[in-house]
Amino acid sequence: MNNSQLNLLLISTLCMLSAFCHAQEVDSMRSVSLDSVVVSARRNTSGMAQRADGTLVWKMQNLLDMPKILGNADPIHFAQMLPGIQTNTEFRCGINIEGCDNTHNVVEIGGVPVYNASHLLGLFSVFNASHYQTMNVAKTPLNAANAARIGGTLSFEPFYVAPDSTQGEASVGLISSQATVRTRLGSRTHCTFSLRASYLNLLYSRWLRADDNNINYFFYDANLTLVHRFSDTDALAFDAYAGTDNAKITASGYLATMMARWGNVMGALHWLHDKGSLHMRHTVYATAYSNRFRLEMQEMKAKLPSAIADVGYRADLRWQQWRTGGAFAVHRVQPQAAESYGDYGLNASSQKRRTAVEGAVYVDYALPLGTCFSVDAGIRGSLFRSGGSTFAAADPSVFVHYDNNRGIRLRAGYFLRHQYMYLTGFSDAGLPSNFWMPADADNRPQWAHGATLGGSLATADRRWQLSADLFYRRLYNQTEYAGNILDVVATNCDLNSTLLRGNGENYGASVMLQKSSGRLTGWMSYTYTRARRTFSQGTTRGTYPASHERPHELNVVAAYNPWRHFGFGATLVWASGTPFTAPVSVNVLNGNIVAKYGKHNANRYADYVRLDLSANYKWTSRRGTEHGFNLSVCNATAHKNELFYRLRISKKNEYAYRPMFFVLPVMPSVSYYCKF
Repeated sequence: MNNSQLNLLLISTLCMLSAFCHAQEVDSMRSVSLDSVVVSARRNTSGMAQRADGTLVWKMQNLLDMPKILGNADPIHFAQMLPGIQTNTEFRCGINIEGCDNTHNVVEIGGVPVYNASHLLGLFSVFNASHYQTMNVAKTPLNAANAARIGGTLSFEPFYVAPDSTQGEASVGLISSQATVRTRLGSRTHCTFSLRASYLNLLYSRWLRADDNNINYFFYDANLTLVHRFSDTDALAFDAYAGTDNAKITASGYLATMMARWGNVMGALHWLHDKGSLHMRHTVYATAYSNRFRLEMQEMKAKLPSAIADVGYRADLRWQQWRTGGAFAVHRVQPQAAESYGDYGLNASSQKRRTAVEGAVYVDYALPLGTCFSVDAGIRGSLFRSGGSTFAAADPSVFVHYDNNRGIRLRAGYFLRHQYMYLTGFSDAGLPSNFWMPADADNRPQWAHGATLGGSLATADRRWQLSADLFYRRLYNQTEYAGNILDVVATNCDLNSTLLRGNGENYGASVMLQKSSGRLTGWMSYTYTRARRTFSQGTTRGTYPASHERPHELNVVAAYNPWRHFGFGATLVWASGTPFTAPVSVNVLNGNIVAKYGKHNANRYADYVRLDLSANYKWTSRRGTEHGFNLSVCNATAHKNELFYRLRISKKNEYAYRPMFFVLPVMPSVSYYCKF
């Protein structure tokens, strides 16, 4: 074959190959040809989602569209209206989850505990919602990583992801003002800064009157989150919080004046590592709460300071189905130490500062059982030393859940948990009259067995969801304060003699119907709770309802946005009254009233009812900034809710034990806000 024939053969072969490849390409293109596909879904405008274990995850940015009470959408206020969580009255602070005391729950910022996380009256918490990305509400410690508490966990997560541009919001109202700014400080660094302050007395001094008691009060909050990202997988974050309350309460009926200054400070440094299925967080932190509380009566003056400060380290590692970590903390505690002067004599309390050391390690494993079932099992080991006493515990937990990925979820779990730090005191009225104490030889660690059973059913488009839960806790080594303020300031007062010790049990059920998309969003929930405490000492021998028990509670939260510029909101709570101990006789000692009390928690306040309403008008400027006005009315029905009972003296020197109310039951407010 000559060269010309060879070239012709090669050309023919190339032409045949080209035609074959073109045919294959055309055929391949025909084989993957598809008709147009439309994927649609309803947006969850409520911002609240529920995990398989029942934990609620709430996006704080969506919370700003919820009804504003007194110009603020406070996260703790809305958490109290969730099923299984009790609403507190004015003059009571904290949060009660599934029948647990406030002290049984932990409140965290980025995994760091914050003590006494409420301002006066419970109308404001210490959390500025705009500073945080999410709030996680875990009502049951079904994960070994949960803190050493026998109740639930409220965890606030700041923004650790950089914004695309400078963002923020601000509001100015008749009661308080606040501002938050998120901005970049460079290509790898960004920060979030928030500031809030109140000035209730400027316009609402009459509302802060309760009968003949006057309250002068203000507070401020400040938050800072600074994040620097070294790489796509590693970042260093710094969180800080500081807040202060100042209050002066004049109770003319008791011829007494209470003055207090209290607050929190917190600082934490986090190393965040995320690469593939490996997630790590290491945290070193310091957090502290302190108060300076003074009481002046006709024949006596007293100081009742208390404080708690922690320095600690936490580590958390998640890899595939495994989660493990540990924690270490040094607690420096000052129980309420009284110094009194006057007709009671001089008393320099013997309550000395105490140091306690706490450590823990934990491990969890998630085992999938087919496509719908899975089992999470873990164990938490803890060691605690205080006052020469050492305690150790191994707390297991197991959680089984079913999810058919079509809207049906079922869950069941069991846990054992020990708690070494607890709160006590003669009042929880938002004043620093409560204080922390570590477990010791006289006050053994609190512990509890717990079980939960629940499930949820969602519609196909996830617009509606119905959920229900049953819960039970058996509690041991519970304490309750049985004294009063005169016991604290009396000479040679023994703190242990004022504490009741015993066991208890919590049980109940809750149900919630939630609508998560559309113009109308919100939920309606009902909770039945029994919280019983059994004591076996002195005159309090027997079983009693816990001081925070509310057998029945109905909550309704609704946000309605019918038009582009207008939005409306409402929250309604109806709840059984909480128990209290009434006096059976009254005497006068040195011009001061001294009462002898009857059976412990044998009486109840009247039912608590409150309807709060709000309306928003908003618009967007040409620069894209959103502006708006909010009108809020607290207790729109003017229902007279009993704050507490107290002894009153008439002009004829007659004594009566009557409930106390706010002078002005309705509290309106107007605020202006903008988001940029």
